[in-house]
Amino acid sequence: MNWNDYFMGLAQAAAAKSKDPSTRVGAVIVDMNRRIVSIGYNGPPRGTNDNYAYSTREVKMRRVLHAEENAMLFAGRTLRGCAIYCTHHPCAHCAALICQVGIVEVYHPPLDEGFAERWAADIAEARSMFVELGVQRIPVMV
Repeated sequence: MNWNDYFMGLAQAAAAKSKDPSTRVGAVIVDMNRRIVSIGYNGPPRGTNDNYAYSTREVKMRRVLHAEENAMLFAGRTLRGCAIYCTHHPCAHCAALICQVGIVEVYHPPLDEGFAERWAADIAEARSMFVELGVQRIPVMV
């Protein structure tokens, strides 16, 4: 098993922890020495009612933190020079955070058609930021 398969497998395992009924997302941040820095999955803030967070799509969109956000928040250290493995392409907001903290590589599986259509504008904006700031986006087969 190569490193990409290993870290994507960990991101998929993290995604399984999510209670989101429609999209389970996981993320793993690793440093340049391939040491795991942090892991996250999409979900509401710690201590809040998980069931309420998924009562409607509108509530979910306001309350749920994305896997990438959680992984960055849980890291507790600088992420400059790190890589992030995500089970889905990051949204524009997460891309902005990824750029801001200095992550230099983003690994994700190829986009499935439905996800690509639904999030097309967000993904385009995320990719634009990655290009502008030199963040490498690396599709990984899963």
